[in-house]
Amino acid sequence: MQQDVIVIGSGLSGLTSALLLARSGRKVLVLEQHARPAPVVNGFSRQGLYFDSGFHYVGGLGKGGAFRPLFRHLGLDRKLELFPFAADRFDQLKIVSTGETYALPVGFAEIRRELGALFPQQREKIDRYIGEIETTWSRFPYLDLNTDIADYAMQTVHGESLKERLGEFAETPELLSLLSMHSLLYGLSPEMAPFTLNAQVAGSYYHSAHGIRGGGRALVAALLELLDEAGVEVRCGAEVTSIDAEAATVSGVTLADGEQLQATEVVATLNPALLPQLLQPGQLRPAYRKRLAGLKQTCSAYIVFARSAQAIESLQKSNLFVQPQPGLLAANPDCPLRERAYYLAAAGQEQNGGHGVIGIIPAHVDEVADWVDAGPQRSPAYRQHKERIGAELLALFADNNPELAGLELLELATPLTLHDYSLAPQGAVYGVGRFLGQYNPHPMTRLRGLFLSGQAIAAPGLLGTVVSSYLTCGSILGHEQLRGEIRTCH
Repeated sequence: MQQDVIVIGSGLSGLTSALLLARSGRKVLVLEQHARPAPVVNGFSRQGLYFDSGFHYVGGLGKGGAFRPLFRHLGLDRKLELFPFAADRFDQLKIVSTGETYALPVGFAEIRRELGALFPQQREKIDRYIGEIETTWSRFPYLDLNTDIADYAMQTVHGESLKERLGEFAETPELLSLLSMHSLLYGLSPEMAPFTLNAQVAGSYYHSAHGIRGGGRALVAALLELLDEAGVEVRCGAEVTSIDAEAATVSGVTLADGEQLQATEVVATLNPALLPQLLQPGQLRPAYRKRLAGLKQTCSAYIVFARSAQAIESLQKSNLFVQPQPGLLAANPDCPLRERAYYLAAAGQEQNGGHGVIGIIPAHVDEVADWVDAGPQRSPAYRQHKERIGAELLALFADNNPELAGLELLELATPLTLHDYSLAPQGAVYGVGRFLGQYNPHPMTRLRGLFLSGQAIAAPGLLGTVVSSYLTCGSILGHEQLRGEIRTCH
């Protein structure tokens, strides 16, 4: 059957790209190798408690937020109900060695006041730094409709690292912690992260922080409803084994069962490092294939899914970042488990009965190296490893946060779990990183009709993956056409 566009992968970027292209009049088919769409974001239930697995909160959707027009343009505003995070403490940071817990309020002016009161000797520098975040976080393609796309790409490759930009605060380690803690949300250390990336991620939350009623499951359901309205088919259990081409132009894809599907355009949303495996040697230049295969990935993680007998008050409409010692906060999986920073969020806030807690702590695939080649059905030794790590993490959480004593472990994801669901090399929790100096791929490739989308193209998180879809579809439809449509949604 002939399609205009085949989208490989039904994650957030795949579903969003399919929606934008279908609305342009194209016949679109989405192919997903797993049994259900968006397996990373859809979440899951254990013992009646729903857990988000790939979505926790979103920035930039408050009044005047740069993300709002895209949300409205997609139609998500009429499908989803948002709720604001706590205005006085949307994100918190606990430093274990000092016992201090700091809270970030919503809003740039409020953050300036709070940090200025905590660190009065740094007030002038804080005002200048937060002001820089305020004016630059949304200078991002499709958030700022006047941003030059090529110029933005260069800014993320060259320029200051986060560590370099925060050098003026070196004498105040607790302030360094607060200003670097969101690096956990994109999996790069401050030495490797562009300042512009941190400004975009942290700045969107400084502007406004919201949850979605029903979490990632509701988000995926809303996108599927919109796709159904647009006439898009989403086919699960369909593994693409090759992208086919004739005369240097895409002609379709071949599935694992041998079925061939024809299309004039293919949008691949898989981790770009995996793309060469789907292409014949002559379809891309050797240098480009080597560059894709060598893209550096973010760290992996252990993710705890636990139940508490009562609501965890400190996590109600708030997140908690925990750091052993003050200073630059880094996603560092190379140090011992108890010396790593981690992130805690609530699950099931809207449900009766049990209350869920999600904990994410950086990890390395080497920690589960013994079972890398065992496949999803792994040995009892792997399950024992998971039980041991889970117990260690629950003990760590309770030691650092007495409110978390008595948690019951319901599930633990490891780097292998993340690899099974996302196929990312080394179980990279955020896929390809936007490392300083690394040239991440553009949406367009040298193979005519083949386009890329996903967080490697723009940034992680809901905001980053949606923007990546607009970058990809703008490359197909014309950026001015899409930008013109978005201008009507302001």
